[in-house]
Amino acid sequence: MIPALVETVLHAASLHFARGAMNDFSWFQLLPGMELKEGHNLGTALGLATPRDVMFIPTTWAIVAFILLLAGLARMKLNAAMARPGTDKYLPDARLTLRNFFEMIIEFLADLMKANLGEKEMRAFFPLVGGLFVFILVANFSGFVPGLRPPTDNLSSNFAMAITVFLVFNYAGLSRNGLGYLKHLGGPVIWLAPVFFVLETVSLLIRPMSLSMRLTVNIFVDHLLQAIARGLGTDLLGVAGAVILPVPLYFLGLLVCSVQAFVFALLTIIYISQSVAHEEGHGHEAGH
Repeated sequence: MIPALVETVLHAASLHFARGAMNDFSWFQLLPGMELKEGHNLGTALGLATPRDVMFIPTTWAIVAFILLLAGLARMKLNAAMARPGTDKYLPDARLTLRNFFEMIIEFLADLMKANLGEKEMRAFFPLVGGLFVFILVANFSGFVPGLRPPTDNLSSNFAMAITVFLVFNYAGLSRNGLGYLKHLGGPVIWLAPVFFVLETVSLLIRPMSLSMRLTVNIFVDHLLQAIARGLGTDLLGVAGAVILPVPLYFLGLLVCSVQAFVFALLTIIYISQSVAHEEGHGHEAGH
């Protein structure tokens, strides 16, 4: 009986996965030029791997617009608070509001960056780290909205962010330490410098792919499991099953989406910290 049940479940999962691959609906298909028709899709014109990948473009801009809207509303709340008389302007709102939400994120990231970079570098690189964290967090959560595929489910989107991080932390190292940043790639021993230089260069080049692959795989698998669970619920128990079966995965998904946004931001901070601290680190080693 149990093997038969397992076979039924696996068969239902395979059927749902096949249907999901063919019927991956997005609300942006309703826009002109976004229809999933052979030869009449913007994705085909742009040379994307599959016509469906074009959906990541409007989804990304919609998320950016949504974040800007939230930030604008939070700024309005902050301006209203700053207009209060006396010390009341510094008091947080009594309940969780957009202002409190953004203030918590800013304070959390600022403290984390100060601990790793110091006050000066925190102010210099906070817009990048804060922007990446908020965008990735909202993009990850967008996968819970029916008819939306999160941009972080796409390797190209994540690789673009990773390349930005790569350029920034290398620029930070060169601008802060000059040739000392390049000398660091040669290692501490001169006669082993060619070997260390190759290894360190390869390590640097791997970082963008590591950043993007980690985020892509985690978000893709998380939302894929949710989709399979909904399909299994539908096939086995109908509409009620589609609602009930994925619930445990939703809680897991919330954790995965939050942790992956934090990990991306944390690794960005670490990479910048390592780049700007090279010269100081060599001096410390020399002193010993």
